[in-house]
Amino acid sequence: MEIIVHYPKDKHGLNILCKQVAIQHGEFVYSYLNKLDLSTEQKIAIIEGIEDMLK
Repeated sequence: MEIIVHYPKDKHGLNILCKQVAIQHGEFVYSYLNKLDLSTEQKIAIIEGIEDMLK
């Protein structure tokens, strides 16, 4: 299988791509957490743990 990827050619396009990737990743994490059988407090603790790791 051959996959062709067209990257943005300028800084503005790259910034848009980065924002879209971040949005998709955030939506995935949100969806995954919603499927878990955890309390709201536990889900918040997970999100806060992720935030702390990113600082």
